[in-house]
Amino acid sequence: MHYLTIFARRWGLILIGIILAFGGLIYGAIPHQTPYQTMPKSFIAHYLSGRGTGYMQLEKSPTLYIVNEGEFLPAFSADYLNHGNVLITFLYRADKTTNIDASTGNNVRLTGPAFTVEQIKLYFKFGQPPEVFSTREYFQNPNGYYQHNWMTGIALSLVGLIFCGFGVFMPIIRGKKKNQLEFAYNPAATYKSADKQYEKANQIRVPGTEPGNVEYKEYSTQTEQPSAIFPVE
Repeated sequence: MHYLTIFARRWGLILIGIILAFGGLIYGAIPHQTPYQTMPKSFIAHYLSGRGTGYMQLEKSPTLYIVNEGEFLPAFSADYLNHGNVLITFLYRADKTTNIDASTGNNVRLTGPAFTVEQIKLYFKFGQPPEVFSTREYFQNPNGYYQHNWMTGIALSLVGLIFCGFGVFMPIIRGKKKNQLEFAYNPAATYKSADKQYEKANQIRVPGTEPGNVEYKEYSTQTEQPSAIFPVE
C-alpha cells in the first residue's frame, strides 16, 4: 500500500500528470492498426451504381455502404449482381463514414452515412468458388487499416494536466485547510480575541458606567471665576 502514498505528495502528482500528458500525446500521434469489420453472407436489397461508385443496402438492415468500384482488382461493377440471387459478404472500414445521397427513377433513394467497403466476395447459387474483389488499400494492408486514436490520447493528456494542477496548488489547498482546522479546534484563542475586542470597546466609555447605562455630562464653555471673599465686619 506504500505506492499509494505517491498520490498524497505534491511531486508525485506532478510526475504522474507529466507522464499522462505526454503519454496521451504520444498515444494519439502513433497510428494503430485496426482490423476490418466483417459482414456475414447477406442478400442485397438495393445497389445503385453511377460514375464508378456504388451505393449498397442489405436486406433487413438500414446501414449503408459505399463501393468505389474503380479501386477494386479486378474492377467491380453492378453487372456481377445480375445473376439471380447472389449472396455477398465483405470487409469494410468502421472508423469513418461518407454521407451519400443517391436515388433512381423507381423511387429508391439511399441517403445517410455509409461505410467504405474494402473487399467483396460474391457467392452464386451454382456452388462455384466465390469471386473475390479487393481494393488497392486492402492489398497494401490486408490485416487492417491504420488510424490515430486522438480522442483517447487527448483524454489522457487532460487527466494528466488535472493531476499537475492538483500538484501545483496542493500547498495552497493544504494551507487553507490548516487555518480552518486551527480556528475550529482552538476555542481559547477565539475567546481571547473576543475579550480583547470587548476591552477595547469599554475603553471609550466613561468610567463608572455600566454597559447599556451610559451617563452623559454637560460641559460649559465658560470659565468659572472664583467668587470674591470679603471680610466680615
